[in-house]
Amino acid sequence: MTAPLRAAIVGPGRIASTYDDAVTNKRPPEFFSGEHRHPGLYTIHPVNHAEAYRTTAGYELVAVVGRGRERLDAFRDRWQVAAYDDLERMLAEERPDVVSICTQSADKAAVTRAVARAGTGVRAIVVEKAMATSMAETDAMIAACEDAGIDLVVNHPYRFSPMVREARDLIERGEIGAVGTLSGWSRGGTIHGGTHIFDLLRYIGGDIVEVTAWGQPTEGWSERGVSAMVRFASGATGFVSLERDAMPGIDIRGASGAITFSTMVGDSWIVRTSRLDPGQTRGYPLVATREPLGDAPPTRSTTQQLLVDLRESLDGRAKVGSSGRDGAAALEAGIAALISAKEGHTVALPLEGAQREIVVPNR
Repeated sequence: MTAPLRAAIVGPGRIASTYDDAVTNKRPPEFFSGEHRHPGLYTIHPVNHAEAYRTTAGYELVAVVGRGRERLDAFRDRWQVAAYDDLERMLAEERPDVVSICTQSADKAAVTRAVARAGTGVRAIVVEKAMATSMAETDAMIAACEDAGIDLVVNHPYRFSPMVREARDLIERGEIGAVGTLSGWSRGGTIHGGTHIFDLLRYIGGDIVEVTAWGQPTEGWSERGVSAMVRFASGATGFVSLERDAMPGIDIRGASGAITFSTMVGDSWIVRTSRLDPGQTRGYPLVATREPLGDAPPTRSTTQQLLVDLRESLDGRAKVGSSGRDGAAALEAGIAALISAKEGHTVALPLEGAQREIVVPNR
């Protein structure tokens, strides 16, 4: 593939265009090494989709579509692209190869299905997290894209962090032994912030098969915080806290070490254990050595890395490591936690029957 991929964005809002504007002192990627190493997420810019398309080789941003004339005009003037208030017309006239869906979550399923069914040659759809408000919606999105032969990618940015990828490689190489527990802390609710944590724990620990949660009961289904225990198909266990004012972070513990990191710059470590005296016959005392993780400076933001991976996938070189099914599984774990906290029992995954119809409003 030599021609640039034509890209369009649905939803001219914050994550599409203005997310990075609040950062007054943008540092170059090479700054984030050594004591300033970072775990990914939103440290490296650009995070917003428009600038990521404009600064990633192999893409051409051509159009935006959305509601609200003022925001559409502002996006058009800033990024110098065609602006539409009608999705079908944009798809027919611009014929994009890739479409980013940056709307509110309640609109994402309908937009995804409309793009997939338009038959205008779209090859990939990138959906911001959380990808929907119910599992029924994710089912419809996945089915529509599979029927149309379209790659559905969910932007869970931890998966595109070089540090997180290094951590996963170290774990797979056995650097901390067999993983026994995985824990995560976050703010921002079970769906909006929690999908980051559930997705990251799945990325490292594999499928979650059971969730037991607790939290303040509510009358209806709404976005809120919970704490939960999770069980993985591998046999590992996990803990997730999404309701306390605690510093966000991730802790993965294995038989012979641990890996920890957070969203704080410079907070990322691998701990390895060994016998204090190699010749001793008993298993203790042990000594722990702690080393920094992720010292190599990044070369691009997580949004740019997603686009690089996507182009490689469309070229047939490698599949993007954040599929629609991955995004759905993260949302499913969050909804299961809300069900468990509300109803007071353990919830098995996958969700079934009426559970898949539960709608949890989120951003």
